[in-house]
Amino acid sequence: MDNNKHFVIIRYITIFFIIVGMVMSQKNLTSSMFIFILVFIINSQLRFFSLEKHFYKILSFILEIILTIAANFWIGGFLFAYLILLAIDSNVIFNKKEAIIFDTIIIIEGIVFSLNYSIENRGINLGVTILVVAVLYFAKDEKERKLKAQDLYDRLKISEEKLKKANKELELYAASIEEITTLRERNRISREIHDSVGHALSTMVIQLGAVEKMISKDPAAAENITKNLRKFTQKSLDEVRMAVREIKPKEFEEFEGILNIQELINNFKKMTGVDVRLSFTKEKWSLNSDQSFVIYRIIQEFLSNSVRHGKATIIHIMMAYTKKSIVVTLKDNGIGCDKLLEGVGMKSMKERIKALGGNFEYNSKRGHGFLVRIELEKQEKLKIYNEGDLNEGN
Repeated sequence: MDNNKHFVIIRYITIFFIIVGMVMSQKNLTSSMFIFILVFIINSQLRFFSLEKHFYKILSFILEIILTIAANFWIGGFLFAYLILLAIDSNVIFNKKEAIIFDTIIIIEGIVFSLNYSIENRGINLGVTILVVAVLYFAKDEKERKLKAQDLYDRLKISEEKLKKANKELELYAASIEEITTLRERNRISREIHDSVGHALSTMVIQLGAVEKMISKDPAAAENITKNLRKFTQKSLDEVRMAVREIKPKEFEEFEGILNIQELINNFKKMTGVDVRLSFTKEKWSLNSDQSFVIYRIIQEFLSNSVRHGKATIIHIMMAYTKKSIVVTLKDNGIGCDKLLEGVGMKSMKERIKALGGNFEYNSKRGHGFLVRIELEKQEKLKIYNEGDLNEGN
């Protein structure tokens, strides 16, 4: 039961009209009529405020329908007031299916009893009753929808909290697994270093000590030991290089240029707070050293100019790989400009791309940001720039 204050007020007003209607219809109320009115009111109030069991509420409502019929024939009054009071309780107290049944009974009751009234009063009683029943029914329907939506929202909220908790647990589990894996890998690497590098260095120390003692007494033997030591050292160095190649994933070697660009962007986002969105096509192929270096430098220059000159807050970088070329598109949401004077940075970008036989385009408009598009053909691996050059810009 919903003790909504608005419905309570409407009920009291309706009961007042019922009493007024009874008094106006019967100027000389007998004690029996007075007791009947009290029973009518007490039954209505108990049902709305006190009765807890649903079965008792239904019995009380059926009793009020009977009392309404008796009151209409015996005492009289405003028919619409009786029916409105029934309609309020029907739609407030009972569920939707029960309310439909009771509302139908109320409307039928109104049609039957209105036949005793004039055509004008008949229309008023029926019209007001049907209108109130319809309003209450749709209000109840809307309320149930809101309750269902709220219930769904609460369940989704609970599910969201559970998912967050599960996700947090998974993150902790993944972090612990990663930590264990890292420790195991470190342990394996330490064993490799101890078994290979440590053994090699120990052997070299012993050999060098022997050379130091023999070089003055027997130079020929010392020279022979030195030659053997050089071969042993070369072999040990090859083993170390092989171990390093095994530790370093092949994917990292192939896509080292892309990883360097991602690291550049991540560092830039942390330092500036600018939203930089990097995306790729599904198919990717490895860039050679020259392409990686040039694209890295151009992205670095573009990021810097977007913030310093364009005042950009969002930057999009798209790297599209085709069978024959790679197309890199850089776009920001900065202030842009209608006329652009090429500075050292812009000229440097164009020269770098032209040196590799690529295409460089740019476009800008006031209020529409800045756009750079570069295209490089797929080439075999070349080596023009030093690998350490990329670290200079970090």
